Amino acid sequence: MTQNLRSLADQGFHAILSGRSTPSRDQLAELLKRVPPKHSTMRFQVCNGFANQRLSVVYGVLLAHRLGRTPVLPVMMRDGIQRTDTAVTAQGANKVPFEEIYDLNYFLYEMAKAGIRVLEPHEAPLPSAYTEVSLGTLGANVSGALNTSYGHVQHLAIDCPLFKMSPPELDARADEPVIWAALDAMRPADQPYEYVERMQHAIKHLGAVNGRPATKFNFLHLRMENDWVEHCKRWSSIPDGVVRDNCYNNTEEIDVQLRLFAFNTDVPLYVASFWTDVEPERAKKVLGRLVEAGYRVITSADVFPDSMKNEGREIRALVEYHVGFGANRFIGNSVSTFAALALLERRHRGQWAAYYNGGNLPIAPYLPVHKLAWVFTYNSWSAKYDYMLKAAVRSAAHYNTLRPYCIFDGNTSSPIGRWLVDNNVTMIRHVPTWRAELVAKAQARMKDNIQHSHLYKNPDMLVSTFQRVDLPVVPILDQYTYVLYTDADVYFRRAIHLDDFGLPLPRSVSMSYEFYKMFPYNAGIIMANLPTMRRNYKAFLTMMLDNDNGLYYPNYGPADQGIINKFYEHDLRSQMLNQAFNTKPYNDFDGASYLVHFHGPKPHEYLAFLETGKCDFYSVCEQGILRSLCQYAREWAVFIPDEVVATRLSDSCSWLTNPTIMAVFQKKTGLVPQSTAVPDDKKQEFTQKQ
Repeated sequence: MTQNLRSLADQGFHAILSGRSTPSRDQLAELLKRVPPKHSTMRFQVCNGFANQRLSVVYGVLLAHRLGRTPVLPVMMRDGIQRTDTAVTAQGANKVPFEEIYDLNYFLYEMAKAGIRVLEPHEAPLPSAYTEVSLGTLGANVSGALNTSYGHVQHLAIDCPLFKMSPPELDARADEPVIWAALDAMRPADQPYEYVERMQHAIKHLGAVNGRPATKFNFLHLRMENDWVEHCKRWSSIPDGVVRDNCYNNTEEIDVQLRLFAFNTDVPLYVASFWTDVEPERAKKVLGRLVEAGYRVITSADVFPDSMKNEGREIRALVEYHVGFGANRFIGNSVSTFAALALLERRHRGQWAAYYNGGNLPIAPYLPVHKLAWVFTYNSWSAKYDYMLKAAVRSAAHYNTLRPYCIFDGNTSSPIGRWLVDNNVTMIRHVPTWRAELVAKAQARMKDNIQHSHLYKNPDMLVSTFQRVDLPVVPILDQYTYVLYTDADVYFRRAIHLDDFGLPLPRSVSMSYEFYKMFPYNAGIIMANLPTMRRNYKAFLTMMLDNDNGLYYPNYGPADQGIINKFYEHDLRSQMLNQAFNTKPYNDFDGASYLVHFHGPKPHEYLAFLETGKCDFYSVCEQGILRSLCQYAREWAVFIPDEVVATRLSDSCSWLTNPTIMAVFQKKTGLVPQSTAVPDDKKQEFTQKQ
């Protein structure tokens, strides 16, 4: 840091520190009176680098809480660099007291507010009073094994709990509050906090334009160190059948990824890495590409305070981690625990965060706080379908693994608009750049178009259904690599995680059968790779609008579904979405399905069929009644008990589960199970009706 910047940075830092709110010891003591320590305690170790140590604290607290024990603060490490797969733990001169890393009083106070008493080491029994247990010997269910085999032991000492709890024993709803309480409570101690403030200040001054400091900066955490290169080789070659193909992806072409994630070259870019362990030629190549792309690159060499240069590796990592929280945009490598955890914490705070290496977040199954982005489109003029949307949103909230976004058209102050906001759906107002041209194309062939789809009758409805093609360019969604898009006529039956879609994840888009088990596919449910769609966006729009058939795409279908099938045909055919993510009531019941899609007839239309015998979807209503509609309808109705359609359909289904009544109903209506619910000669017409 230059002398001028140092002088500027010194101004006000003492005021910042003195104004930082930290609970006093008296305040802490008063609060702890309401959270007495439990009879049994648990010590645990931390291991490896900064982010892994941070997570070790989380897992230690979570495990102690699960076991009904009081956790004891661990000793941290100065340098946790790993050259092999063997865990690095605190030994000898490598030990650092917790309070040198994190604000001790704040951590203890915030954990007590969450109902968890944490003991300082001197408050706990001597280490000799503890029974030591190696978690690696306990099998898949660590918490269960500890409770069963060591529940009678008063004081337990375990090794590093990092990633030792298997995904099946973690519970998103029960564990998430504890996880966030621990993470939110770990804020830097005063000295690291001062480093953070100095660095953020320096970055903005170095990013000045025309003598005026930048008002914001972006943060790139780039994993390209020698130990990371070796880690990727080991990690990707683990012989367990799991696809691991995204450890080093896009690293040396990072400038391309930054463009795909809309990183503005006018905003200073802080690039973080452990530079002393990076091959000089590799660093020169990558940083050179960033500069050539127009980015104003700043690294630790430019802004590390002099006093910080002698700090241990993990203190420096802690500081850069929290510098990242001050950035406008953050992007890193999802395989890196540092970047993955920063991404999760930033999104938890409502901040923009992305990863550049594609694929999944390997940490997600072991930290049940990751939410898959779920996107749907809706409007303020389709009130008769509101009940279905409510079931979709409530069922998603029930499982607590999705983050809902609605691309909304119309009046956000409408009843359904207000309901969505009240139910924690992020509302997105988006006007497509192609709206006028699309409407003109449709109107030019209005008479021909209407025979293909009723959507062409109304420009607003047409644009609304085409909104999904803009998934890759909607600003708030541009932080995501994958999103789950669904129509509003769905409900969720199980928790959904990104890895549930199978690895490797789709190259572009993945969809499943329309009605017949053949291509083209149904766009009501899409697993979408947004960076790929963004890369193809201009070409996609050109094909979409350069069509003389009035937005009908021969051999592919009408409207947006037709163009998605046409443009992405190769990828769709090569990797079809599992039917468990697009289960339909007119097929056989699937107890393992993740979500049900009321494709074709909607619940109110099934109800009308039961009452009148009439159905606009040929024999689809009949096949739904005979196959799985009623089993799904009873599940679905639980989420909207105040909706008349739900209660009436559920009641009707209760009668139809009686074999005698069903036999009478079948005889009266002439219902007979068929191999297909739509006659071949009506296939195209059915596709257009949905």
